[in-house]
Amino acid sequence: MKVNNGDKFLNNIKEIISKCCGLSDFNITSEKHNENSLIFKVYSNGTLNINLDQLITRQEFNICFEKCRVKISRSSNTKIKINSSLFFESCFFEEIDISNVCFSGKFQINQFDNIKKQEEMIKDITFNNCVFFNFILEKNKIKNNIYFKQKTKIKKMYLYENEFEKYFFIKECLIGDINLWKNKFKNRCYFIDSMFLKVDKLSKFNFSNANFQDNVYFNNTHFKDYVDFHECEFEKIACFYGVKFYKTPNFSACYFKEPKAVNLINVDIDKLDFKSVEKYIEDNYKDESYKNETKGIQDKKEFFKIKNKHKLRYAKNLKDSFRVIKDVLITQNNTLEAQEWHKLELYAKEKENHINLSVKDREKNADIFKNILIWFNCVLLNVYRNTSDHHNDFLKILNFTVGMIVLYGVFIFFCQACIEPYSKFFNELKSSVIFIIIGILVFLCCIMFYFNRKKSIFAKSIFFIIAMVFIVLYLVTYFYKTNEYKTILYLVMCYILSIYICYFFFNIKNIIFNIVFKFMLYLVFLFFLINSSQLINPFTGVFSSDKLYESQFEKSLNDLNTSAIINLASILQSDFNLHLKDQNISFTELNSAKALIVANKENLLKLNDANLNRAKEVLGEKYTELLKTINQDKITENTIKSTSVLYGIILLLCIFSLQKTARKNSIVPS
Repeated sequence: MKVNNGDKFLNNIKEIISKCCGLSDFNITSEKHNENSLIFKVYSNGTLNINLDQLITRQEFNICFEKCRVKISRSSNTKIKINSSLFFESCFFEEIDISNVCFSGKFQINQFDNIKKQEEMIKDITFNNCVFFNFILEKNKIKNNIYFKQKTKIKKMYLYENEFEKYFFIKECLIGDINLWKNKFKNRCYFIDSMFLKVDKLSKFNFSNANFQDNVYFNNTHFKDYVDFHECEFEKIACFYGVKFYKTPNFSACYFKEPKAVNLINVDIDKLDFKSVEKYIEDNYKDESYKNETKGIQDKKEFFKIKNKHKLRYAKNLKDSFRVIKDVLITQNNTLEAQEWHKLELYAKEKENHINLSVKDREKNADIFKNILIWFNCVLLNVYRNTSDHHNDFLKILNFTVGMIVLYGVFIFFCQACIEPYSKFFNELKSSVIFIIIGILVFLCCIMFYFNRKKSIFAKSIFFIIAMVFIVLYLVTYFYKTNEYKTILYLVMCYILSIYICYFFFNIKNIIFNIVFKFMLYLVFLFFLINSSQLINPFTGVFSSDKLYESQFEKSLNDLNTSAIINLASILQSDFNLHLKDQNISFTELNSAKALIVANKENLLKLNDANLNRAKEVLGEKYTELLKTINQDKITENTIKSTSVLYGIILLLCIFSLQKTARKNSIVPS
C-alpha cells in the first residue's frame, strides 16, 4: 500500500483495529515499514482479544502489536483471508486457536514473552486448516504447545534460534519452505503425515543445527526436495518411520546420542541413485561461501579451481551423510538396510574421485602416480556400480557374467571360423594401415562413451589409456617381423575392445534395446551351455586351450586317405612301420598313426629336403594346406591362451561378485 499520512486513513485503521481487538483504550502510531508501505504499531495495557473475522478488509496494511497481552480467536468457522501482515513484538500470548484462515501477508512473532505470569495456565497455540504465506518466529522462548493441524498450508516457515519448552506439533500439513536453524526443542517434536513441497527455486527444507532434546517424529512424511539435517543433535528417539526422500538428504555431522533409538524402518530411498548424487552436488555447491569467493574473479583457471573445491566439499559432505546413517543401521545390526546407504556412500565417493581427477588434471605439478591411483579407483567404482550396483543387484551381475561368457564364446567362434581370412588380411596389409583401421574403431567407441557421459574425465581417461595401448602394440608389431605374432596381438586387442563395447551396451538405458539385447544374450548362452559348457570354467583356456576349439589340422588330417596318413607318419618317424596292407589296417592302428602325426605336427614345418620332396610327392597340394592349418591352429591356440588369462580374471571377479551379492542380499549371515 502506498504511503498515506492523512488523519482520515489513520482513523480508519484505528477503527478496524478497535473492532478487531474489542478495545478503545490503546495507542497507535505509524511509521515507514519499507519503500511503499507503513507499519501501524499498537500498544495496550489490557488484553487484546483479536478477532480475525474483524480484520477482513480490502485494504492491505501492516500491524505490529508491541508488549501486549494477546488472545487470538475467531467468531465463526468459515474460510477467510487476511491481507494484512501481523507482527508481534515482546507479546504475551494467553491463547491462539484459529481455523480456516489464510494469511496472505506475514505472521511474525519476535521475542515471545510468556514468562510474566508464571502462575497462569498457558494455553495451546493451535492453527487448524490455515494458510500462511510467511510464518516467522525469531529468538523466542515459548512455553506453549504449538499445533499445526488439519491440512494447514505454510508457504514459508522461518523459525530462528527459538527455544520450545513444550510440544511442537505439525500433522497433515503442506510446507513449501522451512528453516529451523539453531532451534532448541526441549519437549517432543512432531512432523508427521506431512508433505514438504518446493514452491520456488529458493525454497529449502533446513533443519540444520537444530537440537532435539526429547523424542522427535517424522512418521510418514514426504520430502519432495533436498532436506538438510546437517549438525542436528538427536538426544533421544529419532523416528523416521515411513519417511520418503524424493531427493538426496543431508545428515552430515549429525549426532545421534542413542543410535539404537533411531527408527529407520520403511524409509523410502528408491528415488536415490548416482544421478541424484550428481544433481545434489550441482544444485547445492553454489552457496553463499561460493558466491563470496568467486565474486569479481575473472581468471578462468582460478574460477575453475574454486568451483571444483566447493563441489569436492559437497561430495565429501554427502559421503559423510550416508556414512552416518549407515553406521546407525550397523549399530542396530540391520545390515540389509545399511548396505543400501553404503551403496549411496560409494556413489558419493565415485563422484568425489571424478572431481578430484578433474582438479588434478588442471594442476601443473600434479603427482602422476597419485592421478593414476585416483583414476584406477574411479574406474573400479564405476565398473562395480554398472555391473552389480556395488554388490546389491544380483540380476545385474548375473546378466553381466552371462554377457562375458557369451562374448568370449563368440570371440572363439569367430577366431576359429575366420582365422584364415584374418591371417590373409593381416599378411596383405601393412602394419600402419591395420593400426589406423583399429584406431578408428577405438575412436568411434570412445566417442559413443563420451556422448553417453558428457564432460566426464572418466571418458577422457579411457580414451587416453586405449590410445596408449594401441601405440605400444603398434611399436611391438613393428619390431615383430613374423605376421603370426602380429595377428595374435591384434586379435587380443580386438577381444579387449569387444569387452569395452559390451560394457557400453550394458549401460544403455533404452528399455527396448535392453530387452532385445538380453534376450539374444541368454539365447546364445543357452547354445554355449549345451555345446561348449567348458567355457564356464575360467581356467580351461589357460591349461587346456585345445578343448575350446576344433583343430583345423586334425580336421584336414581326417580328410586324407589311409595311405597318405601312413606315409606321413613314416616321414615324421622313421621307425614307424606297419606290416599290413592299407586295406587290412585296423581302426586302432589308423588312430595311432593320426595321433603320431598330431604329436609331431611341428616337425612338418622343419622337414629336410628328402622328406620334403617325399611329402609333396605323397600329398601333393594337400601338404601346403596342412602347413597352413598348422599355422592357423598355432595362432588360434596362442590367441586363446592369451585372452584366456584376461577372461579368467574377469570371470573369477564376476563369480566373486555373484556370491558376494547373493550373500549380502540373503537373510543368512555371512
